[in-house]
Amino acid sequence: MSDAAPSARRTTFYEELTRRRRAGWIAAVVCALIAAGVGLVLSTIVTPLVLLILGGLLKLVGGFGVATIQAFVAGQIANFDHLSAVLDRVQGLGDLGLLVGPLLRFAPVAVPALITALLVWLWLRALFGRVGSDAFVARLGARPARPDDFEERQLANIVEEVAIGAGAPVPQLFLIDSAQVNAAALGTSHRNGVLLFTRGLLETLDRSETEAVAARLISTIGAGDLRAAAGITAVLRTLGFFLTLLDLPLRGGAWRTLGGLLRVSVTPRPGIDALGWVGDGLEEGLQAEALPDLDRLASGAPPIVGKVLRFAILPFYLASALYKLVLFLWTSLCLGPPLALLWRNRCYWTDARVVQLARNPEAFAKALEKIGAVDPPPGGEAFAYLFIAAPTAARRSASDRRTLALALTPSTSDRLARLAAMGAEARPSGAFDFKAFAAARPGSAAIVGALGLLLVPLFAVLFAAIGFLTAIVTSIGLLTGLMIVHALI
Repeated sequence: MSDAAPSARRTTFYEELTRRRRAGWIAAVVCALIAAGVGLVLSTIVTPLVLLILGGLLKLVGGFGVATIQAFVAGQIANFDHLSAVLDRVQGLGDLGLLVGPLLRFAPVAVPALITALLVWLWLRALFGRVGSDAFVARLGARPARPDDFEERQLANIVEEVAIGAGAPVPQLFLIDSAQVNAAALGTSHRNGVLLFTRGLLETLDRSETEAVAARLISTIGAGDLRAAAGITAVLRTLGFFLTLLDLPLRGGAWRTLGGLLRVSVTPRPGIDALGWVGDGLEEGLQAEALPDLDRLASGAPPIVGKVLRFAILPFYLASALYKLVLFLWTSLCLGPPLALLWRNRCYWTDARVVQLARNPEAFAKALEKIGAVDPPPGGEAFAYLFIAAPTAARRSASDRRTLALALTPSTSDRLARLAAMGAEARPSGAFDFKAFAAARPGSAAIVGALGLLLVPLFAVLFAAIGFLTAIVTSIGLLTGLMIVHALI
């Protein structure tokens, strides 16, 4: 009997990479849960609105089921009386356990909002996923590589070599006549992959660096990163959708955005320009300056009419401002970090696979250095997650309305540091090295550490204040919404 070990099943790099696409389902589930979390925060508005619409529809078809909604609303209003009675018995921190039971009675209020947010996420993900590669290529003004151009013919050879080395079908290649240094990958699998390179990248990078970029794009397609990025962007647009709803009484752009969203939803093959415009509109709802100034709303009207108009709009204005504040705090502290962690880990993972495929970490590091944090080419702002580089949050101003996915992109310095750990040359980092600082100036480091410890109680107070603000805003919103539903149904 031979003692030879059985030979391992041989596979190509790309076959191994596509196995990792299963992790895309995990990313989709995480995105769905985070999108549902957006609905949880907004449940005090969404649930009364859903009940009002559902009750109105049931009344139109004969009233079947309206009594169930009325009983549910009356029961939740009664829960507020019970909660108020329990609050009177709370005398200190030890009595906070008394609130658990009354608060759990409000749990059914979150169910309609959770389901609604999940359905909105699925809707937006499917809607923007209908963008075909051909439409995006046309939007960017891209063209096939010219066989008579030496550099473009060489680029086509590089892409073919990398694809063959990965065991993947050769993707289609298009060029964008732009001086910006960037590249993008399109397609949901290796069967319909498309690579886009700008002329600026072709003229700036050498052959080995271009080969590393091509390996990165092919790995992106094979690993299913584009689907994961689409799911993450749908989460952010779900948040923008609900904030746009809050702005309906105050902003004409909110009506235009929702109208455009409905139009592209019922259009069998919506144009990519229309989808890009709708995406920009949803993202605009997240910006602080999207909420107009109260005086500007009444500008141009006679003084007495302006005062009446401001008085009538004030409740909607305050509700929108407070809910936006609560949503900003909760998404920044609770929902945003896991979303950013998910996407950045996938970016780092794919960078590592580039080192395995191209076997030249220094070339990829040099390519990232030259690309830097640049904007997508004109026309690609709403789909920046498709590009190999995009501006990070540090380069965005508060008034920047470009794609929401930019804030999730890992910084170039972090990516270079990870490549250095895999064999690339170490680059100077702008990050503060506390260990080196402590070794050089131990006394100052001790003072900094003590000041850092003082931040712990401050953060505890901050979280308590956020919780208190959330409780006040959501309680008032929920009670008002339930009272309106109770009065109208």
